[in-house]
Amino acid sequence: MELLIKSIKRNEGFRDRVYLDSENKLTCGWGHYLWVGSKVPLVACEEFFKQDLADAVSSFRTIQSYLRRQLNPARARIITEMIFNMNLAKVLKFQKMWMAIELRDFDTAAKEMLNSKWAEQTKGRAIELAEIMRKGE
Repeated sequence: MELLIKSIKRNEGFRDRVYLDSENKLTCGWGHYLWVGSKVPLVACEEFFKQDLADAVSSFRTIQSYLRRQLNPARARIITEMIFNMNLAKVLKFQKMWMAIELRDFDTAAKEMLNSKWAEQTKGRAIELAEIMRKGE
């Protein structure tokens, strides 16, 4: 078995990014195909989640410090969750929300969160997060 594993790994080659193989199939790792409906092991999902969460936290830390200082821990968590859900570039496009945060006008910041395509797509989640933004808890 060990020889089989070594041979496959050597011949497949490892990539830590998703790529299109020679047959235009999404692939990652050592020749692992990804397709709609394919089973993903829970342990892999947990690793994806940990990496995505670390990326969201790291991205949050790149937001200008004067804006981050306006956010208590609950509000910082809300922004980090939005980054996790959308990515930093999209969250930064909430310009009116950021202007309100800068002014510590969290009622307006919450309203601007809800006045978005993201809120339409996430419905209950957006309402819940906006309420935490508004209250700060």
